[in-house]
Amino acid sequence: MIVDIHTHVFDAGLHFGPKLNADLVRCRVDPSVWGNVEERHLETTKAADVAIVFGLQASETGWNIPNEMVAAHVAKAPNRLLFFASIDPALPNYMEALEKCHRELGAVGVKLAPLYQNVHPQDPRYYDIYRYCVQHGLPVLFHAGTSFVSGTRLDYSRPVHFDAVAVDFPDLKMVLAHLGHPWEGETIAVIRRHANVYADISALYYRPWQFYNSMRLLVEYGAQHKVLFGSDFPFTTTGDSLERVRNLNDIIAQSGLPVVPSEIIEEIIHRHTLALLDLPNPTLSK
Repeated sequence: MIVDIHTHVFDAGLHFGPKLNADLVRCRVDPSVWGNVEERHLETTKAADVAIVFGLQASETGWNIPNEMVAAHVAKAPNRLLFFASIDPALPNYMEALEKCHRELGAVGVKLAPLYQNVHPQDPRYYDIYRYCVQHGLPVLFHAGTSFVSGTRLDYSRPVHFDAVAVDFPDLKMVLAHLGHPWEGETIAVIRRHANVYADISALYYRPWQFYNSMRLLVEYGAQHKVLFGSDFPFTTTGDSLERVRNLNDIIAQSGLPVVPSEIIEEIIHRHTLALLDLPNPTLSK
């Protein structure tokens, strides 16, 4: 089974605030290239058996994608989509929002983004969320590593900070997105220390040399079993990500550099992600 653990849905025209739009202009990113994100998501994620879907609530950087919209989107394909709620601890009702998403909207996990939300991973407000997630068996997917957003502390996204969270919450299922790039080494050091901490490889193939070296480092540490497949739709697609991950050794050509073994690549792609994170299998629903 192929699980794409990292996909977004949103309407840029409705859900992006002025600060986010200014950051996109500064970085020369045109949201129109993504087309109708909801329609494309339903079609392109068919390249996987299951896709995990979320929006992003981050008032500090201009993201306001309603959880209700994401839940309604997931309901269009309940036999292959799973809903993760995005909770912004900077908002006054963040715990009420989490409970509503879990109990009423059917969230089976949570997406948090310290860099986007401008909150340190060890902030007491996040700890409220972690406690709820442990109590109810909800895994947390964190944005880890850099981003184009401005005005917030990049340090909040350093993978090493999640090590302390894992020590304080050893039963919390955690996924560090994007291998925490450009701190992939830190991410590998963290995931191999903790039984319930994983990473995903979403949005890494754009930088093939960096991606190749990250994967070789992962193999050299023997931590490849702690890594999950993800795409980062709509910034790429599930199908494109599968193709480029499988072709990651192309960058070394005939250089003589060591390859990332194809069996390890396929193990990541076919990882038993749902079982590892104690997530329901929507393909079994009637």
